Order: sequence, then structure tokens, then C-alpha cells
Amino acid sequence: MNTLDALTGLADRAAFREGLRAALQRATRTGTQVALVLVNLDGFQAINDLHGQDSGDALLREMASRVLQLARAGEMAARLGGDEFAIVCEQVTAPAALAALAQRIGLAVQAPVAIDGEKVLVTASIGIATASDVSTAVAGDPGDELLRFAAAAVQVARDAGGNGWRFFDPQLHDRAMQRMDLSHGLQLALERNEMAPRFQPIVDAGSGRIVGAELLLRWFPQQGEVSPAEFIPIAEANGAVIGIGAWVFRQACLAERDWHARWGAKAPYVSVNVSVRQLDDAGLADSFAAILRDTGADPQRLLLEITESMLMDDIVAKLRVLDQLSALGLRMAMDDFGTGYSSLAQLARLPVQVLKIDRSFINDIAESGESRAVVEAIISLGRALGLRLVAEGVETAAQQLELCGYGCDYIQGYYFYRPMPAEQLVAAVDKQAALGELPQPGGLYFLLYVSESVAPLSQRQLDQLLLRTRANNAEAGITGCLLYEDEHFMQILEGERSQVLDTFERIRASKLHARVRVVIEGPARRRVFTHWSMLLPDSTAARRHGPDFRAWQTHPMRFDSLADDARVCYAFITAYVPDVKH
Repeated sequence: MNTLDALTGLADRAAFREGLRAALQRATRTGTQVALVLVNLDGFQAINDLHGQDSGDALLREMASRVLQLARAGEMAARLGGDEFAIVCEQVTAPAALAALAQRIGLAVQAPVAIDGEKVLVTASIGIATASDVSTAVAGDPGDELLRFAAAAVQVARDAGGNGWRFFDPQLHDRAMQRMDLSHGLQLALERNEMAPRFQPIVDAGSGRIVGAELLLRWFPQQGEVSPAEFIPIAEANGAVIGIGAWVFRQACLAERDWHARWGAKAPYVSVNVSVRQLDDAGLADSFAAILRDTGADPQRLLLEITESMLMDDIVAKLRVLDQLSALGLRMAMDDFGTGYSSLAQLARLPVQVLKIDRSFINDIAESGESRAVVEAIISLGRALGLRLVAEGVETAAQQLELCGYGCDYIQGYYFYRPMPAEQLVAAVDKQAALGELPQPGGLYFLLYVSESVAPLSQRQLDQLLLRTRANNAEAGITGCLLYEDEHFMQILEGERSQVLDTFERIRASKLHARVRVVIEGPARRRVFTHWSMLLPDSTAARRHGPDFRAWQTHPMRFDSLADDARVCYAFITAYVPDVKH
């Protein structure tokens, strides 16, 4: 027997289930299609809380009337409970008709509703599923399966921000079910002893000596290891990260105690990540304080890593928690620096001692002038604020060389070590201690020379020289600047020593140059130029940052004359840094 919802007059859940079952049976007999359109109001609870239950009921009655008006004659419209409505569509001919219906429902819901003399706006998340979606599903009541699939589509629409509609997608549904399984598993992971710490060493940029290690969490459930990129967001969403985060901090404290007992003051520090959900927990500082007392760990040897994105919401409250953690003696690092939206004013307010340069800037630092410029700026900023610098994602010797040249303190990445169990890290530090001082890398090198052009060069020849040399130097990791004036060259080359010397030997052997003369060469503490280019000193571009001297040069000096004083020559060519562009 059909029953009605007392509040709206629509079919209630019991009547809906009976009507949906009957519609599916008719569709099976006639070979037609049935679809379910599920409508959930966005933010209804907030409206109910603000205006009261009577006003909320009035809103639901109005929404029910609008949904009923959009259902075709003979189609069932129902209220399933709360702010959830449904339309059972029969004899569906095309998905486009369902999409059009969902669009009309969305527009109808958005029309303002007068409540207590105010115009209230509400939107809806709408999910659509068809009987054909159920045909390949796991055995069960077809009506229940159809409702579940439509609800999954509603959730996808809601996750996308609401105020929209989605068709059921089996792949999305499967992923949602996997997420539910992982979410449940995370709640029991610690109890089942499925979590394990891994440590990725952080090394001195110059020597490669291990100075610290970042604790990285790994999960090994019965079905096999789950990537942190997959389970960490789920733990954040379901709140499991609070308990897991406390466990991780305890593991960091235990590692610090063990390492200090082994190596004393030379022990690596331990770095551990703190999530935004943890920072929102008012009891975080008390929890960490209790763990510090229990383990006896030295808070000065522990580094908490936070990200810029954590500070986008309610920064005042988060700063309060960070200050409480800092008062415990814990040090802090800004992780993935340069990828978020924090202002310099916020950075100055934060109790951080370390900046971690995001790997996205490190990937092509050996080839890209832009990446070198960003890294140099971050390192300069860190220096100005008295912070230590750690570069993440270092995978090549060339990247290490660049970072050493710009004065980065520490490096983390696969070029040195992958994440490893604690016992492997202990073995690595013991081996390092047995070897004594590690050899320093070759380091940056620079060479400044002057030469004469064998013949005058036309503008076309200069353009060809620029393109050819720029490409070759970029491939070799060479930066610097080439000047051409009055049939004379002056060039400075910067890069790895062997690359600089090989490049110079090719220049010396080139038929373009005569009387090549080295002005100065030697190790470089840092790069002066972020990439390589060529300038004509008398051109308008080269005068962009200074006056036009041509009318005032009574006895202009050629490059070979400037080369008599290496300091003057070096100052002359490095003065063109602001003008060097790609």
C-alpha cells in the first residue's frame, strides 16, 4: 500500500521502494529503460540551524512542490528523508533527457525561497543512475542497487563543490568503495601493527654526510602496501590521522633517543610531518608534550614539517598551536616552500627554523635559468631570515652541484638515499663514521677570457652564434655571458669544472676567435648568472639599466685593455647580470 510523507505529501521511502521495484519489473517486460534521479539539498542543515525547524520544514515543502512539478505524469516523486528527494523516470530514451531534467531541477531549486521575510538561496547535488548500470552489478535487490548507485553519483557531485549533477560512473563507484575499505582499515591499522616508519636521510649539501632523516609513514595491510599518497588524505578525512600522527611522533622520539645513545651530539636529527587536521586539534601540544615526557626525547633534535597550504584557513588559531609546539622546544620547517600561498609577512611570523625547497624547482635546476633564479631567490630569502635550507628531490650530481653553488645547506633525495628501515639508516651512519671525512664534490668553476674576432660579424651571424651557443651551453649546464664589441669578445663561463674547461678548449680551437687570452679562472662559490646569453654593450638593450656613455667616451677601452686588470674586467662583465635574458 502506497504511503505518503507527512511533511511534503510526496511518496515516502516505503512507497518509493515499492514503486521503484514495480517500475523495474515493467521495464524488464517491455524492454524499456528506468532511471533514478536523486536530489540532495546543499547546506540544508545550516539553513535549518539558522532559521529554525519550522522554516526548514517550509523550505522542504517548497522544494518538494518544485520537484513534483518537474516529474512527468505517472512518474513517482518521493521524499526519502531529510533533504533527499527522488524521481523514478520510466521509458527513458536517451541520457540527454536525464541531463536536461537534472539541469531543470537544479535551476528550480536555486530560485529564492522567502523565509521569515528573507530570500533564502539553496542549491542541490543531483545523482543519476539507470537500470543498465545495475545489470552488471553484484547480485542483490535491483532497486537497492540503483539507489546506492544514484547516491554514489550524488556524492561525486557534492565532492565537486555541489550545485551540479553527475551520472553514475562505475569506476568512480569502485574507487569510492575502495576508499571506504581503506578508511575502515585505517581505523584498525595501529591495533593490527600494520604501520611502519621509514627514514630518508638528509645530508650535508657539500660532503654528503648524513645530518638528519625524515620519518615517512608506510602502511602494510594484509592485501599489500598502500601508497601514502592514497591513505594519508583518507586518514585526514576520517580523523584517523590524529591517532596515527601521535604514533608517528612517538616513533620519531624513540628514534631520536636511540640515535643519541649511539652517536651522541653527532646523531642525525629526526624530521616528522604534521598534518593540517592535527594542527586543528587543540590538544596537539599536550599530546606531544606527554610523548616527549614518556620517551625522554630531546625536542631540539626533532623537526616538525608543516606546509604553506595548511595556513590558508584560520591562520591565527594555527599560529597559536605552532607557538605552543615551539614552546616545547620543538623546531619547525616550512615544507614544499614556494608552492603555496603564504605571504612573506606570514613567513616572518611563523616559528620556523628551516625552509624545504620543493622538488618541482629542483627537477630542472641544472638546465633551466628560471628554476635557478627561483632557487637562488628562496635561498637568499632563507639567509636573510636566518633559516637553514633543505632541497628535496635531488636525484643527480648536477643538481647537487647547482645547490652547493647557491649555498643550500642540506639535500634530500634519491641521489644519496631512498627511504629505508631504521636498521639500514643505523648501518649507513656507522659506515659513514668509519670512513671519516667524505670527499668534497668538484664544485663550481668559472673562466673569464677575451679574444679578437677573426672577421667582423654581421647581425645575422651574431644571431646564429647566439642560438647555437645558447643551446650547447644549456646542454652542458654552462651559464654566463658573451659580450661582442669592436670585433672583440669577452665571455665568462660558469659550471662544473670539466664542462667549463671543455667548452673553453672548443672556443680556443674555433676559427671564429684569435688571440684568446684567459683573464681569470678558478673555483666559484656560487653562480653569478642564472643562464647564458649574449649582449652587445652598445645596444639599447644593454643600456637599459644605465646611461648612454657613447657621447662621453673620449678614449674608449677595448676588451683586451680591460683584461689587463682582472678585477676591473670581472666587474665589467658581471655588471650585465640584470640584462641577461633568454
